[in-house]
Amino acid sequence: MQKIIIGILLISISIFGFAYLNGRKQNTTTTILPTSYITHPSISQNTVPPPQETDVIYTFFNLINEKKISEAVMMMSSNIVDNDSTKQSYGVQFSAMKEVKVLKMSDSMKDNWTETKHQYMVSLEIAMDSSSANNPIPYYGFEKGENIRFINLIKENSQWKIEGLATGP
Repeated sequence: MQKIIIGILLISISIFGFAYLNGRKQNTTTTILPTSYITHPSISQNTVPPPQETDVIYTFFNLINEKKISEAVMMMSSNIVDNDSTKQSYGVQFSAMKEVKVLKMSDSMKDNWTETKHQYMVSLEIAMDSSSANNPIPYYGFEKGENIRFINLIKENSQWKIEGLATGP
């Protein structure tokens, strides 16, 4: 009788031990990658595709929202941030945005697109810092709530950059 109990005990321990180790092994080897890291079959496994235009716009505003202002400014074209003074001006403006979120985006003036220039109409939800109300242009031209901006993109060195944020096309 003791041999049967010991046998059942050893089998139980083996089964639970195997299940535990197998579960641990699966948990440590499973990695969930964001969709941006999933590669297309035609792309080499060692190559990450460059961001598409819309990705650049979403990333730009997400960086501003996360208060990574200098990184956002670095996503702008050298045509408009060609010196430290201009970079600082944009930095101050973007820092005044307490919250910014892309609501929707659509192609704009697509007939005028070239290989290196595209434009998008972007609807943004914005909350500005109240201290920016007393600027020469209150709130840097942004209204509380939904704002429409036309985002011009230009391809520089095979990367899309923000070349302008305008209220009209």
